[in-house]
Amino acid sequence: MKFIYLTLLTTLITMAACNNESNNTNGNTENPPIEGKLKRGDWRAVLYLNEDKSLELPFVFNVEGDEKLTIINAEERIQVTDITIEENGNVSIKMPVFDSEIKAKIKEKKKGEMLLVGAWHNYNKKDYSLAFEATHGDNIRFHSSFLKVEKPTKTVAGKWEVMFSPGTEDAYPAMGIFEQTEDGKVSGTFLTETGDYRYLEGVFDDSNIELSCFDGAHAFLFKAQWLDGKLKGIFFSGKHSEEPWVAERKNQVKLAKMDTLTYLKPGYDRLEFSFPNLKKEMVSLSDPQFQNKAVIVQILGSWCPNCMDETRFLVELHNKYHKDGLEIIGIDYEVINRFEKFEENITKLKKDLNIPYTMVFGGAAKKSEASKTLPMLNHIMSYPTAIFIDRQGNIQKIHTGFAGPGTGEYYEDYKKSTIALVDSLLQ
Repeated sequence: MKFIYLTLLTTLITMAACNNESNNTNGNTENPPIEGKLKRGDWRAVLYLNEDKSLELPFVFNVEGDEKLTIINAEERIQVTDITIEENGNVSIKMPVFDSEIKAKIKEKKKGEMLLVGAWHNYNKKDYSLAFEATHGDNIRFHSSFLKVEKPTKTVAGKWEVMFSPGTEDAYPAMGIFEQTEDGKVSGTFLTETGDYRYLEGVFDDSNIELSCFDGAHAFLFKAQWLDGKLKGIFFSGKHSEEPWVAERKNQVKLAKMDTLTYLKPGYDRLEFSFPNLKKEMVSLSDPQFQNKAVIVQILGSWCPNCMDETRFLVELHNKYHKDGLEIIGIDYEVINRFEKFEENITKLKKDLNIPYTMVFGGAAKKSEASKTLPMLNHIMSYPTAIFIDRQGNIQKIHTGFAGPGTGEYYEDYKKSTIALVDSLLQ
């Protein structure tokens, strides 16, 4: 009898083990993996720009540990360390600098293949999110299914004269700056008269070009066809904007100079303001801190990637020249026009970018409203804008926009000219 009971017990245990094994390998994507953490290594992510998920914006990131991953856009590396992983497989990835977050759930597509499924939320816009998916073990931004040829015979490398929204009242010029490898991989950016579209990465296959960028604030996708040596396509900015663009290769592309677009109105000879800092203390250029000092006034938004690029450069300037008499003050304009939002976002910005200089709250980011806070300027045309003031309080230069590191030689030229200007202001 004992033998019969032992046999039955053994059979039941074996059946239970078989059932458990079956449940773990049936490819059910509704169940998170048992480990409940992100696998290290490469991941390919996709943001869906429309409801039926037919329009994909891809990007790549690398997971280095439970609390660190790196988003990759061409030469750019964005370190993300604010990551929370719960036992039930829920994951929160909060972007540095910008007020946005990826919320997703760990799932298992099939045994050993991990997925993340959820959405990217941009909290600077009301109820704004994009569906998000990521697959472990893939680092190819645009898959080979896009390519019609393995090795293109044509190239998009070089400079291009670009017009966005051509033939409309919203038309504006730009310069495309691209590099291309033998296998068709493309990197570069578009430089407009007030800034650039940062680090773009993609592919070209003799017939089509696709470029994308995701930095936590903006999600950009550029698509175009090659037509008799010219490019004609569509630029998608998240799910809220799309506009046509055309481009023609040219060695020389003329854009308006960034230091001619914003200026003092007739009748004004000084920049004057009074805005609250993080302690709610009113700050103005007449304060003792700024007397007999060379001052750079930065007009920025915490939501603005070009502002982030400029801020990194201004931090370098401050650290080098502050002892010689340079002061910098940032006037922040927020999409959500509340002091509490300024306090939250700028505290985060100062921490993430190690900003040592004063930040104050200017108000609403809408340019027509922001311009009212500085009525001596003809307008606030772009975020960022930098105003350079000498020791006597005279404005020596107003630079609208910013050509960031993604523009290569244009970024280096701006840095050199600005350093020379600061040297002259301090003398």
